[in-house]
Amino acid sequence: MARPNTRNQTVAENDKQADALIAALAPKIAEAILPQITESVETQMKGLKDKNDELLDKIAKQKAGDDHNDLMAQTKKLLAAADSQQQARFDKDGNYRPPSPDDSIKITKSDARDVRKYRDARALAEKEGRKLEIVADE
Repeated sequence: MARPNTRNQTVAENDKQADALIAALAPKIAEAILPQITESVETQMKGLKDKNDELLDKIAKQKAGDDHNDLMAQTKKLLAAADSQQQARFDKDGNYRPPSPDDSIKITKSDARDVRKYRDARALAEKEGRKLEIVADE
């Protein structure tokens, strides 16, 4: 019966030695692996930062392009409105007819919702002594 105790003692001693070995090696393994993990994480973070910068630049360029397109559309709309107002100032014979006080200054509903545009139109109407008329959007 001495053998089973010896075997159990040997297993117990092996377990103790294994635990001691693990306790001694764990910090050294962590110390050896930590620089590799740090380098890997830094590489991944650099890649993410580069991609983030690239995407933000694309978004900024798109917004700048959208602003340009909006500005072009607004300019074309203003030119068309100016042309139609100019044509309205000519009578059927093609002679220029200056605006009379009976003619009203017209502003669309959507433009009237813009405080700045409404204020400008109202100031122009008061300056020229004409009425301000809000018309439906076309």
